[in-house]
Amino acid sequence: MPALSQSSANGLETASSARIMIVAGEASGDLHGASLVRAILRTVPHVDLFGVGGENMQRAGVELIHHIGKLGVMGITEVLRHLGDVRTALDSLTAVARERHVDAVVLIDYPDFNLTLARRLRKHIPGVPIIYYISPQVWAWRRGRVSKIAQLVDRMLVILPFEKELYESAGLEVDFVGHPLLDVIRLDNDRAAYSERHSLSSKDTWIGLLPGSRHTEVERLLPPMLEAATLLLSDIENPCFLIPVTPALGISIYESVLVGFPNLRKHTCLIEDDYYPTVEHCKAAVVCSGTATLEAALVDTPMVVVYRTSWLTYTLAKLLVRVPHIALVNLIAEQRAVPELVQGEVTGSRIAHELRTLLNDQVRRSALHSSLANVRHRLGGPGASDVAARRVLQAVGCIEPGDPSPAELAR
Repeated sequence: MPALSQSSANGLETASSARIMIVAGEASGDLHGASLVRAILRTVPHVDLFGVGGENMQRAGVELIHHIGKLGVMGITEVLRHLGDVRTALDSLTAVARERHVDAVVLIDYPDFNLTLARRLRKHIPGVPIIYYISPQVWAWRRGRVSKIAQLVDRMLVILPFEKELYESAGLEVDFVGHPLLDVIRLDNDRAAYSERHSLSSKDTWIGLLPGSRHTEVERLLPPMLEAATLLLSDIENPCFLIPVTPALGISIYESVLVGFPNLRKHTCLIEDDYYPTVEHCKAAVVCSGTATLEAALVDTPMVVVYRTSWLTYTLAKLLVRVPHIALVNLIAEQRAVPELVQGEVTGSRIAHELRTLLNDQVRRSALHSSLANVRHRLGGPGASDVAARRVLQAVGCIEPGDPSPAELAR
């Protein structure tokens, strides 16, 4: 355990030598990892934090051993092309954890990589506390992994309400901490100011096109989204299609796809550094399946959810996945609250049809808004990052076990 200093001004112990490795493998993990790091440092400022992340975690105070740029891949064929980078990262992280005598390891999502790392750490540093924040989606497929996870992980910090019982059944210590997006998203509410920032007309009908945060997702999903936009040009009054740019990808990948749709040039706008207000102010959006569906739900934006991957990945997934919906929004709502289009269904005509319904059918819009309100209620209140930070700090002995966070006291 790390050495502890005297109590700080806020009454909490401060650590002089706590060493915590944090590992996130993609954009959403980097975002939530950064919130966790800020909460840790607010509670106990003197902690040595290092591991894997992106710009958000680095700015928050993490020393990056590896950047997520070479690790943020998904799908079987995509992972195979990056095996060298993955193996190098696993080797070096295991070595760094041993050399720095790490006091705890926090793994954030990214299950194939992180569970492999956990297995290595269990072998080489058997006593180190391993905390998993943001669960692998074992409820969707490979439920048999729950017992294996229980052998590798000391504590699960889950962000979806139905995950707690699943892990408790395997004998794991589990906390439902709430969803960290509730700490990140703040409603903008100022459409006029937003339109001025991006030289848009507030009288236009804004429709969001959100093809995902990975190269492969943008390459697969943005073209059919733009095909749908083309079909909607004559159906919608003053249409304007807003495309948020993922910073890690850069704007050029979006521009390279847009070149093939010259008729949309004056009807599309690439938005940089204004993601949540963009989603909030759209009348409807087409959203890549994943965390983005929850982001849209939290700002009450009606959506069509789309998912398309490689043929091999999809074929194997069909054999393994055991959930009734692909969208997190629908899983939490326990019903088909928002429309889903999968694989071959992801065409311009199908997307356009679903968007027309969301834009024009007021009964459907009203029912969807009610469903999204139910999702927001089930996700709990804010403070997930603070609760998770205290569990991590308890594991390294910086604060007393069972000491509740301000967010927990407020619940």
